[in-house]
Amino acid sequence: MADSRRSSEIPQGMRRTPTETTRIFKSRLTRRKVLDPTDMMETSLRRCLGTVDITLLAMGHMVGSGVYVLTATVAKNMAGPSIVVSFVISGLASLLASLSYAEMGVRYPKCGSAYSYTYLALGEIWAFLVGWSMALENTIGAAATARACSAYIDSLTGGVIRNATDSLVGPVDVTLVSEHLDFFAVGILLLFAAYLSFGIRLTSYLTNVVSVVNFLVIIIIIGAGSYYSDTKHWSAEEGGFVPYGWSGTLAASASCFYAFVGLSAIAAAGEETKDPQKTIPKATTIVISVAMLGYVGASAVLTLMVNYKDIVDESGFPEAFAAHGVEWAKVIIVIGAVSGMAGTMIGSLFSLTRIIYVMADDGLLFTFCSKVNVTTKIPLNSMYVFTVISMVMALTLDISSLVEILSIGTLFAYMIVSASVIILRYRPKQTGLRLDIHELSSISEASVVKSPLMDTGGQFKEHFRKLRSYINLCPGRLTTYCVVSYVISCFFLCVFTKTSFWYITHGSWWAALILTVLILCVIISFGVILLHQQSNQHLRYKVPLVPLLPAISILMNLILVVNLQMASWIRMLFWLSLG
Repeated sequence: MADSRRSSEIPQGMRRTPTETTRIFKSRLTRRKVLDPTDMMETSLRRCLGTVDITLLAMGHMVGSGVYVLTATVAKNMAGPSIVVSFVISGLASLLASLSYAEMGVRYPKCGSAYSYTYLALGEIWAFLVGWSMALENTIGAAATARACSAYIDSLTGGVIRNATDSLVGPVDVTLVSEHLDFFAVGILLLFAAYLSFGIRLTSYLTNVVSVVNFLVIIIIIGAGSYYSDTKHWSAEEGGFVPYGWSGTLAASASCFYAFVGLSAIAAAGEETKDPQKTIPKATTIVISVAMLGYVGASAVLTLMVNYKDIVDESGFPEAFAAHGVEWAKVIIVIGAVSGMAGTMIGSLFSLTRIIYVMADDGLLFTFCSKVNVTTKIPLNSMYVFTVISMVMALTLDISSLVEILSIGTLFAYMIVSASVIILRYRPKQTGLRLDIHELSSISEASVVKSPLMDTGGQFKEHFRKLRSYINLCPGRLTTYCVVSYVISCFFLCVFTKTSFWYITHGSWWAALILTVLILCVIISFGVILLHQQSNQHLRYKVPLVPLLPAISILMNLILVVNLQMASWIRMLFWLSLG
């Protein structure tokens, strides 16, 4: 479909000059999706999910990874007890991003999540980068969770599974590969991939069950853990509340951001939701609020029960209770952990499958990944291909290596979605389509050009109309440039503040000058956006205080991005290069 669409852009037999070829290539990188209001609810998938289904799917995806996979590893190696603050910071950033996700989900109730939203606002090249990053994020998320699930189950057997594997295969001494191969984790992923093959309705039933069990266990963890908590573990004698410094707390916030990745599961399910324009905003608010409370409570009791140095990476909560002689709690926690991580694996594979499916359907990945099974209404090919990749990762990489690169794709996607909301708000609404090379006709409104309704979106406000004589751009073009300028300025501001913090605090003139210039660039970019009018397009949900809240969301995401470890950037750049 995509190939025929693209080949039809230039008439057959026409010879292209190098200039024309370059122009066509550039236009393909920037062309955008155009919406057809009459076609919004049509899909090859099955619309059968309600608000409760979507909420539990996202919460199962979110809470399992945050409590059982990230909390122990991040608390021990990056933040210590201040992981509580890390979850609050990442939770607030996620809450701001969730508002943007909700509006974009109302605008475009299809699968694809941030990938599709970016395609609408920014164009093909940015959409591919976001979609490919999210594919990596969900692939690694499923692998890390399967590995953690294997460790939790193995803790009940006293390590029998790992010992048997080591005796059979032996320890591995290969650079960048885990010392212990985890075949049990591979089997877990294979089991869930097989179950998800039966369709979204059965998947939803299982997700609802494991999510409820998980929530009950988390309540038990927080309640019982509070009884065995001791504030001495936050004292200076035990290392203090911020043993790694506030830079460690910020770095931990960046890693903890992955704990809120279930937000993308809501957006990814837009094409299988009965009433997406009502369900998506409601489910988004509920999920973020409940998840943040659960994370803060669970991380607090873990670091109060044992010293952060004594936390066991792969099975933190069971071992913490075992240290207090509470064996019954250990069994219950393992049951909750397995349920929570089952929800996370389902959510990761679910989101991954839908993102790959829509990218393939748009012609940006292999065509066979866009084929939907006639019986189950599931794009099975895309699920199987990337589940195999996830299995390889689960087999060969340990949790700490996987967790290091989980958050960067999420932060990148959230930042782009927030920027997309601003861009679309200041872009005039149109009722028709210009069928040019910048737009994909198969997903556009109509082949007949219609006269657009009067919409002043992207034009200067009345008091600033005189600026038109100096700046004569299409409505919405200048605001798009300003959003890009704002993002770039904020990024360099965050990088410079982090790398030159000592010079700034000690009053170096050159540091103060550069800092002032960067701050002025941020203020001017944001200020010019404020001079324009927003589109009058009616939506059932809109982010309040645009462009302020999305702009704050972008800044918070960039603060977390620059605090990620260099290894995360290197691995992400390799993945993007591969894509």
